[in-house]
Amino acid sequence: MEYKNLISAFGRTYLKGNVRQVWVDRKFCMLDNLEQGEGMPDHCHAEPIRYPVRITMSFCIYCKEGRISARVQQKEYNVAPGGLLVIFAGQILEYTSLTEDCRVIFFAIDSDYIMSELRNRYGKSFRNWLLRSKVPMMLRPSREDADNFEQLCRCIKFIVRQYDKEFNNGILSGFTAIIGNLLINWSSAGDNAAGEEYSNAEKVMSRFQSDVYSFSSRFRTVEYYARRQNLSARHFSRLVKEASGRKPLDIIKEYVILEAKSLLASEKYSVHETAEKLGFQNDSFFNRYFRNATGVTPGEFIKQC
Repeated sequence: MEYKNLISAFGRTYLKGNVRQVWVDRKFCMLDNLEQGEGMPDHCHAEPIRYPVRITMSFCIYCKEGRISARVQQKEYNVAPGGLLVIFAGQILEYTSLTEDCRVIFFAIDSDYIMSELRNRYGKSFRNWLLRSKVPMMLRPSREDADNFEQLCRCIKFIVRQYDKEFNNGILSGFTAIIGNLLINWSSAGDNAAGEEYSNAEKVMSRFQSDVYSFSSRFRTVEYYARRQNLSARHFSRLVKEASGRKPLDIIKEYVILEAKSLLASEKYSVHETAEKLGFQNDSFFNRYFRNATGVTPGEFIKQC
C-alpha cells in the first residue's frame, strides 16, 4: 500500500471531526482532527488498510484526547492523552484502534529524506537515533512540552498551506531537526526517569528481538541467535522464556509469518516472490510453513485480504 494511500486511509478510517492533511512533496505529511467541523472532503477516497502493513515512512502520533492502541513488531502499545507513539520506517503494523473521542496529530517523514538531507550536527543525531531504533517508542513529554509541541505542529501546518513549495522545503528541514531532537530528549528523559535496571533476561530478549527483525529471513534456528549472544541454546532459551513467557522458536516463526503476511497483503509480491524474499528454498516449503502457522495457504490468505 502506497504511503499516501495509507495515510489517507488512516484519516478516513479512524479520525472523527474536521480531518485535514498537508503534504510537502513525498517527504512529509501532517494530519490532524483538532479543529471543529466536518470530516475529510468526499473526494478524499481511500482504500481500507490491509493489515499487517510494513511502514515506509517514520510516523509520530500524538494523542491529545482519547486513547490509541496499536500492535507493532509483535508488541502492544497503548497511548494515553499527552503521549506519543513513534513508529519507524520498516516496522510492521498489525492493527490500530482509536476511541471515538480521539483527537490526534499525526505526521510522517520520509526516512530517506532524513538520511540524505539532514547533515548538520542535529540532523546527524536524529539519523543515528533512527538507525538504532528497532522497536517503536512510547514517549510522554511534560504538559508544557506537549502544549509547545502542539503549537509547533499547528505553525508548520499553517506555513505549509500558505507558502510555496520552495519555501516549505527549508521549513521542513528545520522542523525535522527540531522534532528529531525533541524526540531524542524525551526518550532520554523517560529512560532516566524510569530508573529501572533491566535484568539479564530482559537484555537478552531485547537483543534477540533486534536480531530476529534483522536476520529471520535467512536464519531461523535458535542456535544461531544463541551464538550471537555467546550463549548455549539451552541457556538462551531459558532466558527468553523468562523474559517473554514464550519459546524463541515461536517468536522467530511469528515474525516470519508477520513479514510474509505484510508482503502478501501489499499486493506487490506473488507467493513465489514472497518465498524468495524470505529465504525459503522453494514455494512448496513456504506454503507448508505458512499453512502450519495460519491454517491457510498463502494463496488463500491473499484472497481473504
